[in-house]
Amino acid sequence: MLPINIIKKEIPEFKNFKEHTFEPYNKIALNFLLEFSEKLKGNKLIYKYPDLFHLIFWSKNKFNHLYNIKKNNLKLGRGTIFHLCPSNVPTNFIYSFFFGLMSGNSNIVKIPSKNFKQKEIILNTLKNLFKKKKFRMFKNSNIFIEYDNKLLTEKISSICDGRLIWGGDKKINEVCKIWTPERSIDLKFADRYSFSIFDVKKMKSLSKMDLLKVIKKFYLDSYSFGQAACNSPHFVFWIGKNDKILKNKFWSLLNETVSLKEFNDKDMFNKYAKLLEDIVYNKNLIKINRFSNKIYVVNVKKKVKNIENIRGINGTFYQLNCSNLNSLNKYITKKCQTISYYGFKRNHLENFIKKNKPLGIDRIVPIGKSLDIDFYWDGYNCIEELSRYIRIE
Repeated sequence: MLPINIIKKEIPEFKNFKEHTFEPYNKIALNFLLEFSEKLKGNKLIYKYPDLFHLIFWSKNKFNHLYNIKKNNLKLGRGTIFHLCPSNVPTNFIYSFFFGLMSGNSNIVKIPSKNFKQKEIILNTLKNLFKKKKFRMFKNSNIFIEYDNKLLTEKISSICDGRLIWGGDKKINEVCKIWTPERSIDLKFADRYSFSIFDVKKMKSLSKMDLLKVIKKFYLDSYSFGQAACNSPHFVFWIGKNDKILKNKFWSLLNETVSLKEFNDKDMFNKYAKLLEDIVYNKNLIKINRFSNKIYVVNVKKKVKNIENIRGINGTFYQLNCSNLNSLNKYITKKCQTISYYGFKRNHLENFIKKNKPLGIDRIVPIGKSLDIDFYWDGYNCIEELSRYIRIE
């Protein structure tokens, strides 16, 4: 039986928990990752959930990439990693778990308390894998637990060798006040902000079919988590000569793409309420283009500051035109995590970074890959951070 516990009041003793460490990218762990992908793929329900479909390909691709990595150093995991995962993203906890597993650790994973169907599918997939004899070593060295008890966070923190803390700034600051062993480390994945950039000239040169391909990728980046993920774009910067016809065409086609996506009444209310809040408190918003209830586009003045405070949800986007790539730098703060792009060559982006040395930005990825979580995340090399070198002279 997979150790998945629902805890409300009592404090468990974790009597069956057995701590193990092993080498990063251990072959058994890698095979577990591969079989997880294959088992998940066999579930017919996954096609209702784009984030699960994405998880399948992510798992398979990571296996293919990691399997042949040469290990030149003597390394082991740190011990037990405590994962405090966000409540608003249904699949984050499984990625966090694989961060810990691939780096050679035992794991205690706090899962979302919301009744996400994706969460149920993932946990059932894990349960079936842990039944296999070859994965027996993982059965009791990895716990998935749901609770709302601060005392339990304190208990687990007191025995862990590292914590992965995902969430808003307030949550992270509160968790960091809790005592941990002296050699325990914290990787903090705090509140971040992401946006997209498009080269106007390259976008104008696209055929309608190719433009639709770009829009489909942007749709997946933006709507998969209702823009709730830290790597989902809120802002769009058009780089080059201002072209209102192109912008209108882009948003109109996106509106057609999103037409089949369903939102509940709560989603629509929150979207509208957030937009009204932004209008009241930010005088740099100058025009709202409503293409449908599923997509609002807001024009913004160039003098706007701290764009990380202007957040879209469920299909609200803010846009601004910049004459060139370098003029983008003044809008980038330490909160900026991901820039997704179309129409720019790698050397242009490298030159932008070298010349402007922006305070923020941890990732620059093509449109459609904004949500591709990696073992390099928020500026951390997570595998390196969660493992330890053993030196022999």
